[in-house]
Amino acid sequence: MYSFPIETGENIIKKGLVSLQCDGEAFSGALYLTTERLVFVGYLLDITHKYMEEVPLAHIAELTKGKSLFVIPNVLNVLTIKERKLKFVVKGSGEWFDEINRQIQIIV
Repeated sequence: MYSFPIETGENIIKKGLVSLQCDGEAFSGALYLTTERLVFVGYLLDITHKYMEEVPLAHIAELTKGKSLFVIPNVLNVLTIKERKLKFVVKGSGEWFDEINRQIQIIV
């Protein structure tokens, strides 16, 4: 159901179901960490209106952990070099945080 084009030499490292909050909107879908980028794929209203958000790992200016409802540690905040703010609510956010940072260090 969730799909996106993979570049030559790019591999998926981690995937999971998430909620994305950005630009005043909230989406449900899947988050993928690849060797090159973070990719969110979700749908608006029904499965015919796909929404995709991608951030090359080299374009992540800041990655921080956060909490939903002020107590649940399940949020990843991504700030891009263009100052775009993305908030992912994801199970295992600590693992995601560590793996994203690991991949960023590899490509830098």
